[in-house]
Amino acid sequence: MEKTQLTSDSKSTPRKIGGASNVLAIILAIAFVFFAIVGLIGFDIWRVLFNPTLVKQTLTNEIVSSDVAPALLRVFSEWRAEQRVANNESLSGVGEPDVVLLISYLDMDGWQQIKKLLVTDDFVTHLISVSVDGLYSWIDSSDLWPNIVWEMTPLKSRMSGQEGVDAIMVAYSAMPKCTEAEIADFQERLSKVPPGVEVLYNLCEFPEPWHEDQVNDYVEALNGVNDNIPVRFNFSEEFGLTTSSTANPVVLKSQLRLLRLIVQWGWLIALVLLVAIVGIKVRSRRSLGQFVGIPFTVTGVLAMLVAWGGQAAIIQYVTGSLLAVTSNVAHQEIQNSLKHLTGLFFQPLLIEGTILAGLGIVLIVLMFLRSRKIKAAPAT
Repeated sequence: MEKTQLTSDSKSTPRKIGGASNVLAIILAIAFVFFAIVGLIGFDIWRVLFNPTLVKQTLTNEIVSSDVAPALLRVFSEWRAEQRVANNESLSGVGEPDVVLLISYLDMDGWQQIKKLLVTDDFVTHLISVSVDGLYSWIDSSDLWPNIVWEMTPLKSRMSGQEGVDAIMVAYSAMPKCTEAEIADFQERLSKVPPGVEVLYNLCEFPEPWHEDQVNDYVEALNGVNDNIPVRFNFSEEFGLTTSSTANPVVLKSQLRLLRLIVQWGWLIALVLLVAIVGIKVRSRRSLGQFVGIPFTVTGVLAMLVAWGGQAAIIQYVTGSLLAVTSNVAHQEIQNSLKHLTGLFFQPLLIEGTILAGLGIVLIVLMFLRSRKIKAAPAT
């Protein structure tokens, strides 16, 4: 009886050890799936977003070759016009034409024409290059805010030249023809002021003898806008970053540095977990399929789902909230550009997920083939 009991105990010990190793391997496999997905996403983000050269090339190509530049020009013009009124830089609707309303008459074709007249490809390249270099240099510098200063002379020169007059005519031709009631309203207001006092035209195309004078008023209004654009546009100051009480640049910079470190090397955690799984449990083709093949397959499938759904989620979030205040035209153009830009890291993620899932399926198939061979082998 004692020998029987001893034999039974000696046989049960390996089973307990084997059961504990199974549980540990399963836990490690679950952790591997999580960190592998996070690591893949992070690495693809790092490869794109923390590569200044790639970011500059991509943004430049996107803005120059698409209609996003006219859309952004419209957004910037609306913002600048509203800012001038808010800062008492103009008397829009009182001492000069209502530029905000005038802008609203322009369609996408009009903004495309204005972009060609006022914004050259070299100017766009300058804006992007200075902005990207300034932002990435700031991350590793001791500066409180990014040093992003746009040289606005090329734009100002074109606005004050013939290109500016031609741009005004594009906007002018977008306005509706004046009705008899609108002309009568202008004449009535004109009759109530002394000679020589300026009276604003209604925002419509006046016929002769007012046509030339009306166009000159709009050219003068553009010159007023141009005069308020600084020769050197300091991004941080103009957008109120230096006076913001809510933004903490030191904390933000630290977070960006930490994010860069995590997304660059986070995949190493998954690699360590995989090595641990192999070392603890993989002893045969069967265990390789169970503890490596299955996690690979799950990771690959989840990565593909993230690639398919993540791009749509980001575009929906940005266009649905951050761009909610922009026009429909700008909304659509920026949305199209977001699809191209987010594709830079979601498309590689889709490929990586497909490869992992395919490799996992191969290991699982080999596991089952091995099991069938064992069952089919004749007993000796």
